[in-house]
Amino acid sequence: MFRVERVWRNVGRIRIRIPVLIAVAFVPVGLSGCASWYAHLAELEGNRIRDEKLSEVAAFRRERLIDPRELAGSSRSKRVAPVELPPVVTLKEAIRIASEHNRDYQTERETLFIRALELGLVRRDFLRPVFSGSIAYEGSDRRRRQYSDVTSLSLGGSQIFRTGGTVSVDAGALIARDPNVSGPEQSSSTEIGVSVRQPLLRGAGGEVSFEQLTRTERELLYDARAFELFRQDFVVSTIDDYYGLVVQKKQLENTRARIVQQRRAVEQAEALFLAGRGSKLDSFRAEQSLLRAQSTALAAEQTFRFAFDRFKIRLGLPIDVDFDIVDEVPEPEPIDIDVERALPAALHNRLDLATVRDRVEDRERAVRIARNSLLPDLTVGVSYGLESEVDSSFRGLRHDADNPLGVSAVLEIPLDRRAERNDYRVALIQRTQSRRELERAEDDVITEVRDAIRRLERSREQIELGVREIASFEQSVEKAQIDLEAGRITNRDLVEARDDLTNALNDQLERKAQYEISRLELLRVVGILFVDEEGEVRR
Repeated sequence: MFRVERVWRNVGRIRIRIPVLIAVAFVPVGLSGCASWYAHLAELEGNRIRDEKLSEVAAFRRERLIDPRELAGSSRSKRVAPVELPPVVTLKEAIRIASEHNRDYQTERETLFIRALELGLVRRDFLRPVFSGSIAYEGSDRRRRQYSDVTSLSLGGSQIFRTGGTVSVDAGALIARDPNVSGPEQSSSTEIGVSVRQPLLRGAGGEVSFEQLTRTERELLYDARAFELFRQDFVVSTIDDYYGLVVQKKQLENTRARIVQQRRAVEQAEALFLAGRGSKLDSFRAEQSLLRAQSTALAAEQTFRFAFDRFKIRLGLPIDVDFDIVDEVPEPEPIDIDVERALPAALHNRLDLATVRDRVEDRERAVRIARNSLLPDLTVGVSYGLESEVDSSFRGLRHDADNPLGVSAVLEIPLDRRAERNDYRVALIQRTQSRRELERAEDDVITEVRDAIRRLERSREQIELGVREIASFEQSVEKAQIDLEAGRITNRDLVEARDDLTNALNDQLERKAQYEISRLELLRVVGILFVDEEGEVRR
């Protein structure tokens, strides 16, 4: 009987636990079902919002598009040029205009100015006392009671020392008027306190306490160097674009002159054919050469116009303005720089390399600061205060035994330095990385200098070869003209000789322009390219 009752009791317990076990077993299943339901809801909402925005785009394209074929004229207001342009813009004027009105140039200049303002705030916080103050007035008019008020004034200031310590001065005054209390209706008090704190271990020294100022000063120096490098690159690229336009304009003129010559060749081929001294095939070939020259001229003119519009944007001018350029490419100017003298000069002069070197020093300083953060906190302090309850001015302040001098010394030894330990290890790694970066930067400078000298020398040699090539093609054209008149060659030979001469003249223009850019690039990579405030290159 005892066993039966016990069994039934156990069965009852099992019956009670079974629903709980079933519910617990189905919790993961329910959670997975909820996740699927959430994903379904997200899918519905995402599709609805996407379709909403797509419908807005479709409505714009369906209802608000402008068909240029239906416009009577241009409705766009023309932008006025920010500077009065001469009919012909020289290279010097183009550089000056670009330096004043180019959008990227203005952004870089403004960004540097903003960084300078930020440094000014940091200097204020570290190099002179920082004061703050407040004045407050509170009043109350309780029901069936007279009006009461409280006026308070507080002033404070602090200064950071090169030792890592700080001095703080705080002063305050209070005037309270309450006619509802017994005694005087008005009470006043003043107080002033001075405290000095000086860390002796962690946080001690100017290197640690002035780290923010040091870092901000150096970052602005790096930004100033980067801005100077930007100015150099900007001026060189502007000169490259200007000479590129000059070359394209000259090539277009050569192509047009070639068209004139091809027309004469067509007329001459027709005359020879009519005179029985030439074939109809020569006439066809001359006409085909004329068509090719005309097609080349159309493509060259379109390319020139597009490049001219892009150049106007570089200068910061409206595309609608009209001006011409000086179609002259400078003659090659020799430069007496060899690898043996250029390398040490570049390693010393390059501003970007100087920044990489300074960043190594920054990492060295970061290691020392991280090592200092591993030390315990030991801070000594001195404080002194005066107060008066009889005068709202500070004339009532007096020293007495109730205003003792306070001296404190606090030593804190945290048991967990894991974060500081990790920061120190990271600082060591970053110092090693900065040294590798310096080695790579020096190698890059050496490579750039060597390559710049090679490219300049190659450009010079190509110009010399081009002079000889042009002279040879000029002789070929003269010889072909004589032979054609004598009937020894066909018109095709003369056309090919003239085409070769035109191509040689165009190639020579590109070589001269490329030589000037290569010369400026060599000066830049050596670190002796100077650009004045107006953007002019001082040679």
